[in-house]
Amino acid sequence: MIEKWKDTAFGSDFGGDFLELVEQISKDDILTLDLIYKNTDLKKYIDTPSLLEDRTDNNVMFTNSKYEQYIHFEDLIIGLSAIIIEGKSNGLVDLTKAYGTTTIQTEFKIEEVKPIYTALQTIYNNPNTYVLFEMCLDEERKETLKDIMEMLTAFEKIVK
Repeated sequence: MIEKWKDTAFGSDFGGDFLELVEQISKDDILTLDLIYKNTDLKKYIDTPSLLEDRTDNNVMFTNSKYEQYIHFEDLIIGLSAIIIEGKSNGLVDLTKAYGTTTIQTEFKIEEVKPIYTALQTIYNNPNTYVLFEMCLDEERKETLKDIMEMLTAFEKIVK
């Protein structure tokens, strides 16, 4: 599945940076949401979604970077959703099928991923409030929304 969404999830500079982060932090560890939260400040947006209403370029910072590195919230949620869906389907995520260099092991608990699913729904239902969609041409926007809908359909089977 992940190869089907690789352009939407990891094809941008931000998506590529997130993919590198995931590969780096899961090199000696199983990828979990706790590991993502430990290496980014994503949790503040998950715990307080109203922060996303303040501006369209909500940046999730990478806390393990030596320089200021960030990813737009929506890019991270889309990439993370693809990883969660693939991980829950197969237990392993072959990132080489999505511009990566390795296969990682994941462990995601259903209750933990529900807020990620909700965030993905919110992105799908409100694309105009996210900078990703401000930068897309019409055709790219349609393709991105189509991929997100497919992710939501697959994700729904995990969280329900």
